[in-house]
Amino acid sequence: MTNNFDSIAEEVHLRDYIRILAKRKWLVITAFVLIVASTALFTFTMDPVYEATAKIVIEKENPNVVSIEEVFALDAADSDYSQTQFEILQSRTVARKVIERLDLGNTEEFNPAPKDDAISTVKQALREAIDSVKIAVRSILTPKDKLEQALAEESDSRLVDNFLSRLTIDPVRNSRVVNVRFKAKDPVLAARIADTVTQVFIELGLETKLMAVQDAVSWLSNRIQEERAKVEEAQMRFQKYKEENSIITNFSSGTEQVTQQKLAELNSKAIEAEAARVEAETRYNQTKGISSNSLDSVAEILASPVIQSIKASEMSVQNSLAEMSKKYGANHPQIIAIKAELNELSKRKSAEVQKIVQSLKNNFELALAKEKSLKEALRSQEQGALSLSKKSIQYGVLQREAESAKEVYDLLVKRFKETTLTENMKTVNVRVVDKAETPTQPIKPRKAMNMLLALVLGITAGTGLAFFAEYLDNTLKTPEDVARFLHMPYLGMIPSIIDIDNNSMAEVFVHNDPKSVASESVRGLRSNLLFSKADQMPQVVLLTSATPKEGKTLVAVNLGAAMAQAGCKTLLIGADMRRPRAHKILELENGAGLSNILSSVSSVDEVIKPTGIPNLDIITAGPVPPNPSELLGSKRMPELIASLRERYEHIIIDTPPATAVTDAAVLAQHADGVVLISKAFVTPKELVRSAIEALQKINAKIFGVVLNSVNMSKEGAYYYQYAYYYYYGEKGNKKRRG
Repeated sequence: MTNNFDSIAEEVHLRDYIRILAKRKWLVITAFVLIVASTALFTFTMDPVYEATAKIVIEKENPNVVSIEEVFALDAADSDYSQTQFEILQSRTVARKVIERLDLGNTEEFNPAPKDDAISTVKQALREAIDSVKIAVRSILTPKDKLEQALAEESDSRLVDNFLSRLTIDPVRNSRVVNVRFKAKDPVLAARIADTVTQVFIELGLETKLMAVQDAVSWLSNRIQEERAKVEEAQMRFQKYKEENSIITNFSSGTEQVTQQKLAELNSKAIEAEAARVEAETRYNQTKGISSNSLDSVAEILASPVIQSIKASEMSVQNSLAEMSKKYGANHPQIIAIKAELNELSKRKSAEVQKIVQSLKNNFELALAKEKSLKEALRSQEQGALSLSKKSIQYGVLQREAESAKEVYDLLVKRFKETTLTENMKTVNVRVVDKAETPTQPIKPRKAMNMLLALVLGITAGTGLAFFAEYLDNTLKTPEDVARFLHMPYLGMIPSIIDIDNNSMAEVFVHNDPKSVASESVRGLRSNLLFSKADQMPQVVLLTSATPKEGKTLVAVNLGAAMAQAGCKTLLIGADMRRPRAHKILELENGAGLSNILSSVSSVDEVIKPTGIPNLDIITAGPVPPNPSELLGSKRMPELIASLRERYEHIIIDTPPATAVTDAAVLAQHADGVVLISKAFVTPKELVRSAIEALQKINAKIFGVVLNSVNMSKEGAYYYQYAYYYYYGEKGNKKRRG
């Protein structure tokens, strides 16, 4: 069941679209014809345009003839390099060079002669007039010389813009190949321009590199002069320092090593001399603290051969003295002689001891002097080493400055020679793969494609305009609008017809032409009203509308005639006391009427008039009172309705529009229900809804909505259910109103 309902919903939806297209078919056809015709006119009158293509390769890296990348820094590996080259290809500089080389400003392609046809002549005259006015205005604000210059620049700029609009740079994906395309009406000129663009691009690259090399040469030349002066200055400072410090040798690592060795040797000797001095001093000090009798305990004295010899002689003499003392007395000459010899030996020994002591003293003094000398030499050597170290540091600084300046100078001289050599080499990373060939087939216009697109666009645009117009149309049109937007029952539609024979009561078509589609529509409305209440048929029906001139009075008169034709005694009350019209439709005098009854001027029987239609009477509006709403809202009105209910089976009340005045709302309280008349395709939905809301506020019973004045010739697709009545009821004395 769900699928069936969905399919039915889709069918209805599609049918709605078809109705919209059928209703607005002339808008669709007009848009379609305009688009196809204009496209055909443009396509078949357009001058053919040809496109020539030249193919070049832009390498990533320059030919590396000599290493001057540092001088001419071209980062070809940069990801933006290719895009930069594409932008240069379509730059205004390249365009101007091509224009100047081929003199394109004087060619028919870029400076066409005016055409002789009338339209072109008028356009040219208008263009010249506008330009003259612009120049006149600008001449007031700008000096003449500057104005001429500005006009020349504008002309040149327009020519360049025209040129660039025809140029296309098309890089081939995943390659270094670039297609240079140019469009022109002249195929030969298109090929020439494409080739010239590539040639100018290559030359511009060479010029750029040459200028860069020349700038590098100039820069290197200036830097060489500066560096030469720096080298000379550094070398002069270095030489002056050597002369001032009497430096005749280089401060190498060997020199420092020799100095360290000398310091080590002197230090070692000083230590040895100090030890020898301490030893000599110790020995000498031993002899100073002992008596002459204890000198024999000194090792140097004991070790002396002379002392040992003297001691041996003393021992021998004492032995002799002892032996002789046994034989002789103390005064014996031999004893005296031996004693004298012992004294002599003692003196000799004392003298020898003194010599040894003096020798120890001399050794001590000599060792002390040697120690002082070595330490002095060590201190001197240390000071010399420190001074040498300081000199070597400054020496190294000056030497490095001189060497560094010399290296920079040599490097610049080398680069200068390389750059000078490169200046004469014409190398570029762009080469032509294919020259442009003269095209034989135009790329514009594509007639078949244009016409196919025009057909599709025409249908699409026409359909879109139809639906857009339908979207902008906020009027009530279909029964679906009544149900969806107003949430009201749909009571029927009344077609739009006019009388062409000027018969009496022409607008009462139910009586005059009972077989017409309009009469059938009113009878359908009568049936819908009679069965609108389940328990009983409504007796008093009030007709109103949202706005004036929606045909409610006409519907009220014909509805009353239809009820009278059914054999029911019917009364039509013209309650529109502001703009009464019911009496005009029935061709009656608007004498005493409803206003007279409500004002108690006349009785009911005095104002009820027959209409000439069997079973149909009318109470006209009567004289227009100054206060219609007060009269209709008086206590007399419900009494009148109550009395009329007893005399008539059906009462039709024609009232003013519900949104304009409150008359309809006042009378709706005394009626069994309200019928809202809306002029199809004219009355906005919002106004109809406002009228319904105004009636609902007083709790009025609304039977439904009637769509009036439907043009069946145009809107029949919306009301296909009435097609039978339309064709069946149509007569020769009626025509459809557009």
